[in-house]
Amino acid sequence: MKKYFITGLVILLPLALTLAIIAFFVNLLTEPFVGVVKSVLGYYDLIESNFLFLSADQVQKYVSQLIILAMLFFVTVGLGVLARWFLFHYIIKFWEYAIHRIPFISSVYKTCQDVIHTIFTSNTSSFKQVVLVPFPSEESLAIGLLTRDGLPALGKHSKPLVAVFVPTTPNPTSGFLMMFREEDLVYIDMKVEEALKYVISCGVIAAPIKVMTKEEAKRILHPADAKKVSKA
Repeated sequence: MKKYFITGLVILLPLALTLAIIAFFVNLLTEPFVGVVKSVLGYYDLIESNFLFLSADQVQKYVSQLIILAMLFFVTVGLGVLARWFLFHYIIKFWEYAIHRIPFISSVYKTCQDVIHTIFTSNTSSFKQVVLVPFPSEESLAIGLLTRDGLPALGKHSKPLVAVFVPTTPNPTSGFLMMFREEDLVYIDMKVEEALKYVISCGVIAAPIKVMTKEEAKRILHPADAKKVSKA
């Protein structure tokens, strides 16, 4: 009976956690507007009947949330279209100009902007290459994400350094920014998503760890560049 119960928990808990997280974000996005949409539906006498085990009020609430989510989706798409439009481009430029003139807020905004631009639009390997690093001691290894290489030598280190973000368990949004010698890094063939699963699960969900060279890692991250080199 105990084994069956544990097996049932293994099946139900991920599903329950997923539904709870989805419900949280749905409520977070729709709660401020639910009252307005429900009032509109009630004013025009729309959806006033029960459905299965749901009351009319509950049906109106859930339909309102669906309508709000659809509207948020199309508004987001519309903002993306406008962002590519000439006039709106200059409005954004003016907005950034104004933000950059506000003390403290400008530095925070600029830092966030640079980080997001580097992660999502840059062709570098920042936050894309998973490595093993000697942390917290030389006798142990920790999973890290390569953020930048080619840093100048500092202090007693005579060779260039590399910056690695070492996430903490089980919350990978916090961690340590460490600088290592490049020869101290162990490049592994693991996707960032798999590495984060490994960290979040405290090592329970472990993907196969395959060691590879820096050149092999570059060929995986930048296949187009590798083809150019091979052709040359």
